[in-house]
Amino acid sequence: MARDRAARARMRHVLEDRGHADIIRIGQSDRAFADIYHHALTIGWREFVGWALGLYLAVNVLFGALYMLAPGQVAGARAGHFADYFFFSVQTFTTVGYGLMAPVGGVAHGLVTCELLGGMLLNALVTGLVFARFARPKARIMFSERAVMQVEGGSTQLSVRMANRRLSPVLSVDVEMFLSRLIALPNGRYVRQFDPLQLVQSHIPVLRFAFMPLHLVDAASPLVALDVAELRHDEAEIIVSMTGIDEISGQSVFARSAFGFDRLLHNHRFVEIIAARPDGRITVDYTRFHETEAQD
Repeated sequence: MARDRAARARMRHVLEDRGHADIIRIGQSDRAFADIYHHALTIGWREFVGWALGLYLAVNVLFGALYMLAPGQVAGARAGHFADYFFFSVQTFTTVGYGLMAPVGGVAHGLVTCELLGGMLLNALVTGLVFARFARPKARIMFSERAVMQVEGGSTQLSVRMANRRLSPVLSVDVEMFLSRLIALPNGRYVRQFDPLQLVQSHIPVLRFAFMPLHLVDAASPLVALDVAELRHDEAEIIVSMTGIDEISGQSVFARSAFGFDRLLHNHRFVEIIAARPDGRITVDYTRFHETEAQD
């Protein structure tokens, strides 16, 4: 029994929006320098600014020390005062050049040439990374905190709610829903199995406000032969993903969420959040986005 629990713990697969630090990879190191561009785009802004500031200071400290090792090569800098050489390096690196300090010797001219070349390359690199981070497409899609299962028209329906948080619509939206379960093989090992849950409508041309992907739990559904206790034992999740095209940028966007069966409400439905005003305008009440109500 203990071995069974240990095996299941190793195979735990939760698709909530947790950080990458929650996953421990054994035998596969994630070295930042092996994929610098990817890491520069995926780390948080605080860490990105910290690395950029640290690199900026390190370069100027290095060149400030090199200038200081060549006394008399920088006019206007006081001998033995590292701050003067450091700020001369800053002026050279940023191509400001106030004119109070200037290289006068061959060694200083050589160092300035190297620093100017490196400074232009680093400035262009950091500028490109900042632009790429701002320009990276990201869907501001909000998913409901819970999934609901209700009976409508004699059929059992499983649904979640998703909404576009931007004013501009998302075009050509494709939605997929899967049942994810931890399945025991005859040899005792566990594998993660993904069963597609067919949606009543999986493609919509425009996502302007809110949309509820709907799955019918009928004879063809993988859910029809499973009860809640079995699904919880299998650590089952309902995974919902969407892809679309941002109307403003024309770039593809992606969003996803996962719902464990402890977040599934039976005989509930989502409250209405879209209403028409007397003046013809439409209101969308996002304050009630996650609210549900029990069915009679």
